[in-house]
Amino acid sequence: MISIVSPVFNSESCLEELVERIIFNTNSLSSEIEIILIDDGSIDRSWKKIKELKKKYNFIKGIKLNKNYGQHKAIYTGIKNSSKNLIIIMDCDLQDDPSFIGEMYKSYIKEKKPIIIQHSYADFDFKKRIISNIFWYTLSVISLKKFSPNLGNYMLIDKPIRDKYLSINTIGYLYGDLIIQKNIFSLIKKKRSIGIRKKTTYNFLKLLSLGLNLILKYNILSRFFIDYDKKKIQHIITEEII
Repeated sequence: MISIVSPVFNSESCLEELVERIIFNTNSLSSEIEIILIDDGSIDRSWKKIKELKKKYNFIKGIKLNKNYGQHKAIYTGIKNSSKNLIIIMDCDLQDDPSFIGEMYKSYIKEKKPIIIQHSYADFDFKKRIISNIFWYTLSVISLKKFSPNLGNYMLIDKPIRDKYLSINTIGYLYGDLIIQKNIFSLIKKKRSIGIRKKTTYNFLKLLSLGLNLILKYNILSRFFIDYDKKKIQHIITEEII
């Protein structure tokens, strides 16, 4: 009944605890879960760890991409390979706390709307958040859509939203693509965890590339004058599925 989709990049140290905490927090919700871990071109032992976890838990699905496509293309691949009625997307480094899953599930059952975690960053360095806040505010202005630095990938969607999302022709970032498709989310406010990994896997060039991609896709002129129906998603090559 529930698919958990989590992109993985150089995160071997996080995966065992991630899986164990997901299992602990979904046991009372459903006996039908799958955990989909997408190795986005890692150069550490992440794929080997995913294979070890697959041997231990048969409900894990591992997907190995042939190179690093970026987090949001990895998420797209995971959602595309999901098979359950509800899909939860979360980061693998445990900054997205698995203990919130139960509340997300109950909120969805009550409201029948997609759910997203609105994080506060009380334990994070404010100075490091300034550029992020400025970027998301600017993107909101030029797109005429409400983007927030507090809304990331940690969300729950259902199969109809999944199917509509998979019809897109260009991938921006998950929440942005979903609100452009006019989905309305219910918010759950939570404090963001520090997580296991102390260093981000986004370097300056990756952040710059993502920022430019989002500005080009979501600005109001592009949305009116570029025919995205004629564009095609970059072919994402899957090297192995287990």
